[in-house]
Amino acid sequence: MAVLSSVNILYLRVATLLTIAFFCFKDVNSIFNNSYYLVLTNALDLPELTLSQYSAQLGLFGFLFILLAISDFIPLLENNKTYFYSIVPTRLSLFFIVAGISYLSTKNYYLHNNAVFIYCFIEVWLNFLIFSALREERNEDFRVSHQFMQDGIVDDETYDMKAVQEVEDDEDNEDNEDDEDDEDDEDDDDEEDEEEAED
Repeated sequence: MAVLSSVNILYLRVATLLTIAFFCFKDVNSIFNNSYYLVLTNALDLPELTLSQYSAQLGLFGFLFILLAISDFIPLLENNKTYFYSIVPTRLSLFFIVAGISYLSTKNYYLHNNAVFIYCFIEVWLNFLIFSALREERNEDFRVSHQFMQDGIVDDETYDMKAVQEVEDDEDNEDNEDDEDDEDDEDDDDEEDEEEAED
């Protein structure tokens, strides 16, 4: 299995969501004060979102992140790829649109802030990797099944050719046996004619 398989990336997304949920309950400023987080915020010139670690909304956010993680974790345990074939492209499109709105709508500070944009950016990146891995795996599964069908067709044709060859060989053998029997009958008739002539 490849390192960037869909299963591994989905586990990475689940771990990321659970990590965010954990820091929502413990201290969300551990994320907001992260150096990479601040560099990306300043590079994109985004307004900084500040929250108190005792804010009541953080409990709700943490619970929602846990639900998002579970919504991927359960189908992942069941190996339900049909679910991911439908939800991943939808999720990718949705987070891409929200990230664009978050960056461009400079007057709407509910969306135009570093927390919303960076979270949507991470989701777009992870879901794009998942989508690419799922597409490659689906193409590989199709190629393997198609190759199996091709091998089955070739085996059937080979078997049919062998069966036809065996039938032809049996017919040739029967013809040869009939010819030998005819020759034996002719030899017997010649011997009888010679004996009658001598008498």
